[in-house]
Amino acid sequence: MGYVKRLILFIIWFYCYIEMKTNILNHHSGISTIFVRAKNNDKKNMYQFLISDKSRSNNNVWEKGNCFGKIKKKMNFNSLSSDENNDYESIKKIETDEDKYNLIKNIKKYCECTKRYKRLPTREVKIGNIKIGGNNKISIQTMTSCDTRNVEECVNQIKRCKGLGADLVRLTVQGVQEVEASYRIKDMLLSQNITIPLVADIHFNPKIALMAAEVFDKIRVNPGNYVDGRKKWVDKVYKKKEFEDGKLFIKEKFVPLIEKCKQLNRAIRIGTNHGSLSSRMLSYYGDTPLGMVESAFEFSDLCIENNFFNIVYSMKASNAYVMIQSYRLLVAKQYEKGNDVLFPIHLGVTEAGFGDNGRIKSYLGIGSLLYDGIGDTIRISLTEDPWEELHPCKKLIENLKKRIFYTDQQDSSYFTDQNKGKNNPITKRNNRYTTLDFHNFNETFRNFNNIVKRKVVKKKNVMHEECTIGNAVTVKELEDSLQIFKDLNLELDKNGNLKKGAKTTDIIIINDFENLTNAAKKSVEKLMEAGLHVLIEYGPKSVELLKNLKVNEPNKQNILYYSTLTYILDLLEKNNKDGIEHNNVKGYIIILNGKEDIKAIEKIKDLNPQPLFFILKPDNIYEHVLVTRRLNEILHTLNIDIPYIHYANIDSNNYDDILVNSAVYVGTCLIDLMGDGLIVNVTDNNITAKKEQNEQIKTRVALNSFLTLNILQDTRIRLFKTDYISCPSCGRTLFNIQETTKKIMKLTGHLKGVKIAVMGCIVNGIGEMADAHFGYVGSAPKKIDLYYGKELVHRNIPEEEACDRLIELIKKHNKWEDP
Repeated sequence: MGYVKRLILFIIWFYCYIEMKTNILNHHSGISTIFVRAKNNDKKNMYQFLISDKSRSNNNVWEKGNCFGKIKKKMNFNSLSSDENNDYESIKKIETDEDKYNLIKNIKKYCECTKRYKRLPTREVKIGNIKIGGNNKISIQTMTSCDTRNVEECVNQIKRCKGLGADLVRLTVQGVQEVEASYRIKDMLLSQNITIPLVADIHFNPKIALMAAEVFDKIRVNPGNYVDGRKKWVDKVYKKKEFEDGKLFIKEKFVPLIEKCKQLNRAIRIGTNHGSLSSRMLSYYGDTPLGMVESAFEFSDLCIENNFFNIVYSMKASNAYVMIQSYRLLVAKQYEKGNDVLFPIHLGVTEAGFGDNGRIKSYLGIGSLLYDGIGDTIRISLTEDPWEELHPCKKLIENLKKRIFYTDQQDSSYFTDQNKGKNNPITKRNNRYTTLDFHNFNETFRNFNNIVKRKVVKKKNVMHEECTIGNAVTVKELEDSLQIFKDLNLELDKNGNLKKGAKTTDIIIINDFENLTNAAKKSVEKLMEAGLHVLIEYGPKSVELLKNLKVNEPNKQNILYYSTLTYILDLLEKNNKDGIEHNNVKGYIIILNGKEDIKAIEKIKDLNPQPLFFILKPDNIYEHVLVTRRLNEILHTLNIDIPYIHYANIDSNNYDDILVNSAVYVGTCLIDLMGDGLIVNVTDNNITAKKEQNEQIKTRVALNSFLTLNILQDTRIRLFKTDYISCPSCGRTLFNIQETTKKIMKLTGHLKGVKIAVMGCIVNGIGEMADAHFGYVGSAPKKIDLYYGKELVHRNIPEEEACDRLIELIKKHNKWEDP
């Protein structure tokens, strides 16, 4: 018996010892607060502040109702800062120490106003002969793509960019030779009376930063590697003292640059990159928006302590999702510090990629922040020549002027070229955009640091569980059956029958159904048999035409009526449900424009049967975000759990305008989890601008599908293709990244859910590709390193073999599918 007692006591002692050791480790380890996006089993809360163990190899997370408090239950999530397939597992239950980790609590303000355009009040910062921030225009910038030592080519690129409207140009400065070349570059520009401000891009080397300050107008430093050197994925745990000692080392290395810039009247951009956070920050905060902001604050606090205020912030990430949250958090934390006047903000989605895909991602990320008044200077980072980045920047700013004009009636003179002293007024305002003061509502539900999805009930087999893909088609387009099947991305099964795939449209809306022809009727029947739902406007002729529609299986008679709220309520008052219930349809839909009176919307609760979903179709695209925020708040307040689909009419025949309008105004809503589906409808068949990267898009319907799918992909709502992280070329690039990216995209573009990083060098390579499945990184001239996740698999492969070896690596890890 004594032996048994001793054994029991030993077990108890051993358990206590293990618990004590675990608590000590948890106290010092990388407990981090992470923005995450929920996976399929928690669609209601896609963004949460979570507590997780820093070790990215562990794949278990614990849901929290807010930033703090005890953990409620175990869930399966996707991190905002990682790919959807990198799930966390099995970590121990832990509690936060909010003072230690300086977490944000109950902060909702991330901009001056979310309903009217009100630009963020920022300091005016002088950079060479221009000023940014304050009431100055939003400036645009780019970066040379050639070796900085190639003086003549750099000068030619800078001159070309200046001629096309660049306000600043950045050059990479790796070492002494690049600094020496920069003197010659500047002298050559001055000899030609070109005085555009030049920015030095510095990584790893504080000594080079000090040298560069002698010649450049602004120094960009990366807090993640300015003193901490090249990133190595080592699971180092930093104790409190080690973490604080790191700050002292930063002070020792960074303050001399502050003093130098103060002496020479230079500016500093504190440019945090999501993929190149220091190991200290990764250990303490994880690769999260909070880690990015705190990393920047370590440097800006030193500037403030030394009375240097000529600084600019940036919070770049290749994931627009992470980038938006990081910038919002940056502003919110400055408000929290009590700063009435903030430092200017440089906006950009880093490594956005190539062609229309890169533009859409950039428009979404940068445009959503500009919409809320955040941003003083912008760069769109494309894997293209530097001057190709300038036109998209101009389009974004031009579009913002229209938004202000149509929704706010404000003067937009601060967007004009002040050097020329000219205003660029927009044409006379149409009165139909001011018929209702739809600004008069309060947002209480949408909280940027805890964005949750409104609770909805979706009818099974009608709406897609993730997000419904829609398209607007005409009878004439339906008559060409082969083309319409292709444009809606239908596939063939092994028997040659039509079937839905990952990219296939879920619903189509036929606005001129009363003109149905026999040829179009056959296409509609085939589409329903393939599983698509068809929306038609209710009316006597439509009811009659429905009698002629026949499908092989009665349960595939996927017809839905739609009508306006006024019409439906009139039927209700007359106690007439003929327009709501019909033998040949599955249900009905209500079209809203977002300006309806709240009392009218409340009457929807009395409808029986209830509509399957709403379609939100604003009067014009520039009102889309505003009326969505209003409708989302009303539906939440009234506890109406009916989902809604965005319907974005793009009334333009200019291809660039179409890309901007669809990405900014719909993407801004979806990034905040407002909406359950998307229909992009380009109304004009005659698109005038050249579709350089998408010549395969032959029709309007195909363009609708392309825009819808890419917006859903970039908002991380619904994935359908390979995701690429592709850096813009610069002087550090060690191979022809433009051609290589095109080649890799052609070979691998069909791999749904796979993320591939193509990085010109190691600066952001190993960092920005941290959440990619596979990495293709330049290691030396014409030499490539291949990564699987964070693991270096093949080193110094000859460039001509690298693409084939990449495909072999993808196949080895069972991610390959034959096209």
